[in-house]
Amino acid sequence: MRRLVVTLIAGVGAIALGVVGVGVASASRTATAPVITGQPRDATVPLGRSAHFTVEVTGSPRPTYQWQVAGTGGTFTDVAGATRDKLKVTSSLADDGDSYRVVVTNGSGSVVSAPAVLEVGPSRTVAGVKPLVSGLIDKGSEASYQTSSPFPVTPTSELDGYATAFTGIVVNVTWAQLEPSAGTFDFTDLNASLAAVTAYNQADPATPLEVKLRVWGGFTAPDWAKSLDGPPIEVPAFPDHPETATIGRYWLADYEQRWSDLQGALARQYDNDPLLDQVAVTSCNTATGEPFVSNRTIDTVLVAAGWSGADQQQCLENALPGYAAWRHTAVDFTVNGFSYVSSAGVSSPDFAVTEAVMNQCASSETTGTAPECILDNHGLTDTITTQQAPVYGEIDALWGQYDHLVPVDFQTIAPGGFDLCSAVGVAVSEHAQSVEVWPPGAGSSGFQAYTPAQLTDWNQALIRDDQPSCP
Repeated sequence: MRRLVVTLIAGVGAIALGVVGVGVASASRTATAPVITGQPRDATVPLGRSAHFTVEVTGSPRPTYQWQVAGTGGTFTDVAGATRDKLKVTSSLADDGDSYRVVVTNGSGSVVSAPAVLEVGPSRTVAGVKPLVSGLIDKGSEASYQTSSPFPVTPTSELDGYATAFTGIVVNVTWAQLEPSAGTFDFTDLNASLAAVTAYNQADPATPLEVKLRVWGGFTAPDWAKSLDGPPIEVPAFPDHPETATIGRYWLADYEQRWSDLQGALARQYDNDPLLDQVAVTSCNTATGEPFVSNRTIDTVLVAAGWSGADQQQCLENALPGYAAWRHTAVDFTVNGFSYVSSAGVSSPDFAVTEAVMNQCASSETTGTAPECILDNHGLTDTITTQQAPVYGEIDALWGQYDHLVPVDFQTIAPGGFDLCSAVGVAVSEHAQSVEVWPPGAGSSGFQAYTPAQLTDWNQALIRDDQPSCP
């Protein structure tokens, strides 16, 4: 008599079938006690930034982990929920001098790592920098930009029932709304959106939202700015912008200075506002709010107006210094692969420009020459695409080069058409602290395609720097 033995090959997903004699058991691995091959390392981070501790272990069966913390001279106690081979700690002044260790256990034994000490200091750019948004962020609709219209008051009602699923929301506003005439600032619309978020937080103080500000220039710059150094440039309709629009000479010095002046006015008003934690860099934007993104329709009319690929490169390299007034609020720079456009309209990829801008962002905290800068990309999906792979690879390199202190954000590529849980997993693997997701609208249910419980789990995965549990 014979029996059928089924062996699952872990990590491959295949099933090997074999026929063996009665009484012959499948081979099992020899059990070994856990051994720490890489100890956690001490970490020094600025106030409000995240420290990362990791341990490397061998042992069979696979060990379990429990991180512990002790204050100076104190006793180690378990860190709730810290049961993986890595630990993320968002620093506060109270954490300075704390020690972290991990207890590693399997059926053959247990071992305790050496302690790693956390040192917390002021930001390398300025003491008192605000904490960064961590978790899921409601990105808000960009429909107003697609019709060259003012943005309405931020609709917090779309988060009703999703209070535990989000830690942030984007407040969108146009330059024309903020500075209708040169040098005359009107923050009425922006204040109304901030008041709406404040009211939301007061109604549910257990799950408050933090704000990321996105100011749109491009098609929604004020007419006076579009007329600097020449008449507004007419842009024919294209799929993402169904109406003819106008745009200014954003690459020239007069326009750049006016944009920098706007950032100065905003920073004077809001840099110390604890509700507003991040500001998106939208300098040089045309087709969308992303500084690197354009299209053939726009490039053609810009070339005819005297613009060149070299002008775009210079604009991108000048973008971060234009936000220098923000000293307590981090800025978020969305990067993509750069293409140089010739006077004949021929586009040639030049990733070296992208690398230079990313390095400028990553080094800003150590040099103190610009605000604290977050590396961002708006092409997040459930896989790393060929198009985005060079950007993600550079994020990895810079994150390691600067001792894990380079903050990273993402925005999903579209409202749907991919698995959001897996996309959050990609974001975690790429060191992201937050992910902007699309709200319902324009024929899509957006994040409401998922349950509040699912989104809450993924929100917490980002906060913990942990892979989400996907179906």
